[in-house]
Amino acid sequence: MTRPSSPSGEPQRPVLRVANADFVTDRLAVGGDLSPNFRQARAQLDELLAAGITHIVDLREEWSDEGLVRTWAPQVRYLQHRVADAGQKIGPDWFAGLVEWVDEALADDSAKVLVHCHMGVNRAPSAMLALLLAQGMGLRPALDAIRTVRPVAVIDYARSALDWYLDSTGADSRQRRNARRTLARWRQANHLDVYQVIRAIRDTEHPGNRWLVHLGPDDPRALAAVVDGSADVAVGLAMDSAPDELSQLDEVLFLTADGLVGRALVVGPIQPAEPHALLLPVLVTNLFDAVPVTLPDAVSDWLVEGTNPRLLVPDEYAGLAIRDE
Repeated sequence: MTRPSSPSGEPQRPVLRVANADFVTDRLAVGGDLSPNFRQARAQLDELLAAGITHIVDLREEWSDEGLVRTWAPQVRYLQHRVADAGQKIGPDWFAGLVEWVDEALADDSAKVLVHCHMGVNRAPSAMLALLLAQGMGLRPALDAIRTVRPVAVIDYARSALDWYLDSTGADSRQRRNARRTLARWRQANHLDVYQVIRAIRDTEHPGNRWLVHLGPDDPRALAAVVDGSADVAVGLAMDSAPDELSQLDEVLFLTADGLVGRALVVGPIQPAEPHALLLPVLVTNLFDAVPVTLPDAVSDWLVEGTNPRLLVPDEYAGLAIRDE
């Protein structure tokens, strides 16, 4: 969706309703990551593509959406420009690399770039500040532009972005003092409680689901052989359906007629594959000898003739959440 034309007749920037992002300029957007829910993530990526996004910069150190983007939109250029969100000072080389990559992307007049972190509160808005300064926008207008379109932007690393810009432009001591004073005054006039902002966002985040996958008598041994010595390698499990509720890092419990035999984490959406109709990529975290468990009637019935995977309700999970010794 695009905003109506302005009084001058100039087209307005797209308004993103599903994706967690906002356009700061006609060609630069800032925001957070894709939803952990695969159905929602696909809708968000489709909206970004419809808005013209051709390049994505992912700033997270802790995770990446590159696999999803490569699967659903291989034409999008993706840069994983990792940085921690620990309140540290970010060095000038990190900003220089970011600006260089984005400048090269924008050399194509049809390109549009999304810069995102996890929540779109600190890292991505701070990176956007560096990009706007590099494009010639003044410090206060750049800060205002980011906060206007993204009210949750705390921009905690603004000082690092500003220091990089002042160094890169050879600013003298007077220019440095004035710029830092401007930033301090803007912060005072536009204060946000970062903890309150993050708490509010986390309250809306998806808490994660738990799923049951039933295995045949020989499956645990075959699965152990596949993952033996192959840490952090995804394994594709044959599935009967692709539930809408399935999300990144959902927990999977492996169940056989003899009991619980392992756990895994979902690391990608269910995909069609041969010779099976559907494959679910998981990272196996535990495999162990069968632990007998008391199953609710509904789970017992499913174990006999149900389809994989099965969404667990909280009461069912509580009875299955045993620890392997």
